[in-house]
Amino acid sequence: MSGKNSAHDDGDVERVERDGSDHSYTVHKIHQNGRDIFYTTIPVDDLFPYTFVERFCEKPEEGYQRRFDKRRATEIAEYLATDGMSIPINVVLSAQPNAELTYTRKTKQLTYQREREAFAVIDGQHRLWGYHLCKLRHRVPVAIYNGLDTTAEARLFVDINTKQKGVPKELLKNVKSIAGTETEIEANLRRLFLFLNTSESSPLRGKLNVGESSPGKLSRISFDGALGRAQKSDLLNRQPPEKQQELILNYLRAFDIEIDDKEQLTKRNYFGAMFDVFDEVVRKAKKEVCSVKLPALRGVVSLFSDISEANYTGAAKRQRIVEEMRNRLHSDVRIDPEDI
Repeated sequence: MSGKNSAHDDGDVERVERDGSDHSYTVHKIHQNGRDIFYTTIPVDDLFPYTFVERFCEKPEEGYQRRFDKRRATEIAEYLATDGMSIPINVVLSAQPNAELTYTRKTKQLTYQREREAFAVIDGQHRLWGYHLCKLRHRVPVAIYNGLDTTAEARLFVDINTKQKGVPKELLKNVKSIAGTETEIEANLRRLFLFLNTSESSPLRGKLNVGESSPGKLSRISFDGALGRAQKSDLLNRQPPEKQQELILNYLRAFDIEIDDKEQLTKRNYFGAMFDVFDEVVRKAKKEVCSVKLPALRGVVSLFSDISEANYTGAAKRQRIVEEMRNRLHSDVRIDPEDI
């Protein structure tokens, strides 16, 4: 994949000087549905120079891998250089004929030749680059297939990337608090999410999706996206957390009281539009009645009473709802000749 990087000694890295051009490692071999797979770990400097990637963007007729993302690889390198961090997932390789892969059953040793493009990377190109860029010279956990042709390699790539089901983003957001990786903004949004889903005075009580996706409930992803935009408002982020919570609660209650279709509160596009105009609604209430309490907010939100998400279809639905809300917010603004 690249020229050999300079070695960096590390206490956890085994370094063995070898004569000749072959590498030998103790492996665990399994036979699965007609395929031999070898599991081992290899020092990155003994592996990286002899690997390559068939990228679709470079070889449309033969390639199957995505475009290389240097930023992602650098992030992985930084992660691998952080104390306590680790990546247990195997990089999946396919040995090419010039690797001359040899397995000795008695010693459980796998040998290969130091040849350019000895291994095709089937899965984990960014992880392998991360190991290469990392200042620590780690061993790379690998699963090596032998005897695959290009068609079989491409099929394996497809299977790996379609048969595995990713963890729902909702769950990852919730687990962040346990893992201690939440930012302050994420923690505030999580607390607000839980408050609005449990408070007796909240129109969203029991209507937020805490676990698996449920019909009629607003997802954590949609909630965080909308409230995250609202929290950028100077009017809101200058307030202490309890006052932010109170203002958002009253904002939601104003909509719940004034709009005709209450179910829209848990519809992604309408909910997002509500908080896209949050700053403008609050400013209008403050300007007109010198208050942002519930009655003042209701007076402004009443302008949106008959706006229905059902009337908007196709792409950019949220943006068109926002446009209609803004038109009504500013409909009382008129320029007279004498103003010019």
